[in-house]
Amino acid sequence: MTRIITYRLSETGRWGYEFYDAGRNRIGSVSGAISTSSPVLIQGGEICWYSQFGIDNMIVPGTSRQVKDNQTGAEVYRIVFWQPGKYEVRTREASDYAEIRDGIYLFGRPLMPVTAMAERVTEADWIPPKNAAVEPYFMTTFYEDVNPAYMMMALSFPALRFY
Repeated sequence: MTRIITYRLSETGRWGYEFYDAGRNRIGSVSGAISTSSPVLIQGGEICWYSQFGIDNMIVPGTSRQVKDNQTGAEVYRIVFWQPGKYEVRTREASDYAEIRDGIYLFGRPLMPVTAMAERVTEADWIPPKNAAVEPYFMTTFYEDVNPAYMMMALSFPALRFY
């Protein structure tokens, strides 16, 4: 079991989240400018992805948002909206679900045990030193070993989901 704390960053004109493991090591981030269509950047280890979605796009069942590799432009995965709180995360190889229940994010395969769960927190034992204001925001628990791409997908999902 692995636990990751997400800290929300607040800066003028920018927003973001940073992810830290229990050893207080920064493992990645997701960030963007406050704008109607600026790309969201997802970074961590070998991962460098981006996603764009215009705020004017209509969100109906089946609407999707692509996440692409920053080097090649190839789609890494897409988030598909099915109904409020129910999403599909689709790659060429697999399809997982993401569900939001009572403010808790659940990730996994249909009819299988939950792989990861992210829940809102307001306190943490440690705050990373930053120039910008930071606050603990999510605690994500991975119940099984996952590859770095799956981990980054789950950690960045709250920043990419449709509202």
